[in-house]
Amino acid sequence: MTRFFATSLLASVTALVNPLAAELGQAVGLAAVKNPAKLGFDAEKLDAIFAAQKKLIADKLAPSNVGLVVRKGLVVYHRAAASGLAHDRAVTDKSVFPIWSMTKPITSVATMILYERGKFKLDDPVADALPELAKVRVKTADGKTEPLAKPITYRDLFRHTAGFAGYDGLYHQDGFWGKTTRAKSLEWIIGELAKVPIEHQPSARYTYGMSTAVLGRAVEALSGKSLDQFLRKEIFRPLGMKNTRFYLTKRNRKLFQPLSVFVDGKIRAGNPEEDELPYAKVVPLYLGGEGLTSTMADYARFCQMLVDGGKAPNGNQIVKPATLKLMWTDQLGDTPGYDDRKNGNGFGLGFYVLNDFNQFGAEGVFGWGGYHTTHFWIDPKNEMYGIFLSRRYPFQAETLTQFRKAVYEAME
Repeated sequence: MTRFFATSLLASVTALVNPLAAELGQAVGLAAVKNPAKLGFDAEKLDAIFAAQKKLIADKLAPSNVGLVVRKGLVVYHRAAASGLAHDRAVTDKSVFPIWSMTKPITSVATMILYERGKFKLDDPVADALPELAKVRVKTADGKTEPLAKPITYRDLFRHTAGFAGYDGLYHQDGFWGKTTRAKSLEWIIGELAKVPIEHQPSARYTYGMSTAVLGRAVEALSGKSLDQFLRKEIFRPLGMKNTRFYLTKRNRKLFQPLSVFVDGKIRAGNPEEDELPYAKVVPLYLGGEGLTSTMADYARFCQMLVDGGKAPNGNQIVKPATLKLMWTDQLGDTPGYDDRKNGNGFGLGFYVLNDFNQFGAEGVFGWGGYHTTHFWIDPKNEMYGIFLSRRYPFQAETLTQFRKAVYEAME
């Protein structure tokens, strides 16, 4: 069981950029390890992780960024690398990030809480909770549409085989995503999504899109609470995630990490419109697939819960270990359309699943990433997780590859 401290989460910037300082543990609510060798890490090789973070900046793969590695409930590594760009800011433990699709695992866990309470079975029709999904039309090869051959199920939503797209361009373009960014509520936009013909029959193939946003709307229908209320009650408060929400407070808007945009071989400052979502309290657009903002400390608490078999710091069970194991078991099999299979990945219920990670002495590794170049992974065998946060558009997958490689190479 992880030991969480009641100390302040606010470490100084000086402490943040020094590896393994005790204050770093306080910043994420965990104690810092004094001797990395006891947790299987070579102290000298840990410096190579920071070198990797700086190289990502030099190669324009990421602006200012922060990395965290925790094993057996102790902070092994936590350092921030600053880009020095005029528009950018060095990351501190107070920095707030839009976590985009790293929202999906949180919504998926929330939905599985209701699964455990008997509110649905994985292969139940979602239309039982959201009747508008019963009448969804399906695109055909000849450009026409046809009715559903089978109902859209919860399993389809979790593993992105429902056929929903929605990520069809940028915020300012004439597509459904542009419509989403201007929407005023989750209920309305999911109602609109149900009017758009889906890409294929349910379960026929993998199509990454707004399925988890639909799942978030199902949480509302099943629980009788808004997704925002449900997440706060069932996950954020029990875990002490005080700075994770669908909107930015006045204070957090000042702490919102600036966006960097890579275009024509250069990195420039993002403009406010390129944030894409409003993050306004008066707009209840609770997008369960992409809408949350958070901090390193908060997301670490979520990851620690996953490593701890679903337990909160006080020992209360958020979700059962057997449920988590189901979530990080590949659900796709040979279903076509999942391009990441070529990289050895499967897909479970809300997480990618690395089917072959044995070269690092790890098994059952799972995780996900976010649109503005954020990512995390959980390593159950080693009781470890890593988180990398930055703000760079377009998403740069190489940040995950290089950061994670440096972490495992630092293990003895």
